[in-house]
Amino acid sequence: MFEAGSRSKQISTFMLPEDEAAFDEALAPAIVGLGQWETHDQRARTITLHDSLPAAMRHDRTQTFLRLFGRDGGTVGPQIQYVYTSVVTTDEAVLAATGGRFRATAERPEGLSPGRLAFKWFPEDEADCVRRDFVALADAAWKALQAVTSPHVESATGKPLRRYRIGETAKAWALDRPGLHLHDFALRLRIRPVSHASGVVGTGVGQ
Repeated sequence: MFEAGSRSKQISTFMLPEDEAAFDEALAPAIVGLGQWETHDQRARTITLHDSLPAAMRHDRTQTFLRLFGRDGGTVGPQIQYVYTSVVTTDEAVLAATGGRFRATAERPEGLSPGRLAFKWFPEDEADCVRRDFVALADAAWKALQAVTSPHVESATGKPLRRYRIGETAKAWALDRPGLHLHDFALRLRIRPVSHASGVVGTGVGQ
């Protein structure tokens, strides 16, 4: 929902832990001294800082937040939220890597549904230095994500959907499972088929 004065951005992501590691590796050099990942424990009302996205996701299998460093320690400013990709599978290696959340059954077949990278903020509510640095942080995050993912997701009828990005590991894993359900709630999706004319569509990174 739009709120006056707010700015927001969101991209839906299909990423396995290897893709998250690639994203973190691409992003890390750009945010040295600028920001860090953190997780929130709602029950204990505590915040834990993490040196990397994989470390944060091992701590909280659901979501983590990229924040700016504060001048006096801790973090400040708006949050960039990263939410995990939901995986339903019988693949033991993937179950182990993702915390074994969802095991496929006859009633619940193998599937992937997207997580997201997103933020919403109110620039006029922030100090000048936070506004400047948050723009840099968000720009770095989106550039890193685009560098290690591709837009090769389309509707079941073949319509390209640019609001999705898929990591190389997730793409290869899904393509190896013809019966896998790729979906975003009720919206059925598929990975763009390889073009036999060129032989390369669906294999590039960041296209």
